[in-house]
Amino acid sequence: MLKKRILSGIIGMSLALILIFLGGIGYSLAVLIMAILGLEEYYRLSVRGNYIFPRCLSFLITVLYFLLLYLNLSLVLEMSLFFLFIPFGLYFIFKNDFDFSDLTFSTWGIIYIVWFFGFLIALRFLPEGFNYTLLFFLSIWMNDTAAFFTGSYLGKHKLKPGLSPNKTVEGSLGGLFATVLFVLVIRKIFKLEFYPALGVGIIISFFGQAGDLVESALKRHLKVKDSGEIIPGHGGILDRFDSILLAAPPYYFYIKYLIERL
Repeated sequence: MLKKRILSGIIGMSLALILIFLGGIGYSLAVLIMAILGLEEYYRLSVRGNYIFPRCLSFLITVLYFLLLYLNLSLVLEMSLFFLFIPFGLYFIFKNDFDFSDLTFSTWGIIYIVWFFGFLIALRFLPEGFNYTLLFFLSIWMNDTAAFFTGSYLGKHKLKPGLSPNKTVEGSLGGLFATVLFVLVIRKIFKLEFYPALGVGIIISFFGQAGDLVESALKRHLKVKDSGEIIPGHGGILDRFDSILLAAPPYYFYIKYLIERL
């Protein structure tokens, strides 16, 4: 299992680096495909949990949202929540058997998958988008890898046993330390000063690990081990992108409204 996990991770990293380098429509289409695959996994989870999740409507909204995001970044980001939630709200309001739990579950799916994936496109289209996107993914991979191996070999104290029994305090601290150190070491390549780079490392590690716990909470609630099986050794799209999705928005806002204004 570990060999399969490492091999699929290397292949995924290589493809991601190529797409980040290319940028443009190729990168945006790849992110869109990941979002649609993530929505399909979420739909299957909704069936398992007896929730109603409007599959076709979510796919249509996702394609339109990503198209508008690609064409007019600033306008769509400012109106994104309105654009994403209004159709879902109307869908459930006009349903005969309205259930607030269905609306809540669907709303979280749109936030977690569509809105959060959209920040990966927004990040790449910043003036220094290539550098910031590359730094983001490299730091996420460092955080995940360091937390995994530190926890595997040194982990003794459970972090949140009710959510994820394999996560340890030692693994979490190892991921944080390694990520911060990694960003500080390579910061000059990305033209970052010490304290802004320190902030990058902390934000990515903290929210990345929080994303892992959020995904674990969702799977535990629905009583499933993995969200899917599309990635050998990792599970589904949501399993592999959990740390990326929750870390992308705060990282984007940190870069756009602090780093770029220094």
